[in-house]
Amino acid sequence: MGLSVSQLRAIAQQRDRYQTQLNRLKALGKQTSCIEAAVSSACDTLGSGTTSFVIYGEPQSGKTEMMICLTAKMLDDGHRVVVHLLNDSVQLLQQNLDRFQRSKLSPAARNFSDVIDPEYSLSAGYHVIFCKKNASDLTKLNQKLERIGDKVIIDDEADFATPNALINKGDVTKINALIKKLISHDGIYIGVTATPARLDLNNTFDNDNEKWVNFPPHEAYTGQDVFFPLDTDV
Repeated sequence: MGLSVSQLRAIAQQRDRYQTQLNRLKALGKQTSCIEAAVSSACDTLGSGTTSFVIYGEPQSGKTEMMICLTAKMLDDGHRVVVHLLNDSVQLLQQNLDRFQRSKLSPAARNFSDVIDPEYSLSAGYHVIFCKKNASDLTKLNQKLERIGDKVIIDDEADFATPNALINKGDVTKINALIKKLISHDGIYIGVTATPARLDLNNTFDNDNEKWVNFPPHEAYTGQDVFFPLDTDV
């Protein structure tokens, strides 16, 4: 029995997830040129052989939608497992997970607690996993993913918890060590943040600051005035 039209359409969408996400945003009346520029630059950086870098942009400039589109592109390019790391907050994780699930990205994003279930298999298919930057959670996720190669790690608010705060003492923080283990020898690390200086200062995961990607704000962006107002009294 052949596939139905709806099944064929679903398969086509999975093969072009990135364009599907761009179309979704355009249908909502949102500008996508900034997202396209960042995703294109990230792909160029990966194509040059760089596997650890930072995407930086202004606060509240739409980085979540950019990360949804970036994830879609990584899946389209054949990366089977994309892990999103977030601050150690259940509320923040659920908020971002909900955003990803509402986007209808295929496969649907899952909480790490679902993935570590012994019945959940990572041996085939594509997987988008959300995990808090929490030592216990990262330890369990590492155990589940230890035999999975070529992972893409997208680290939201990468300046928080990820950098090794003990680098000057010749030691390594637990979170930094666990994320490094997650990346392993063949993974990709993409930090996303509005404040990247700390990642540069201690050269987190040997990220190449000459290959950093700028995520420019959209035309209607007003965050600069909100977060960094000019002092008119000076």
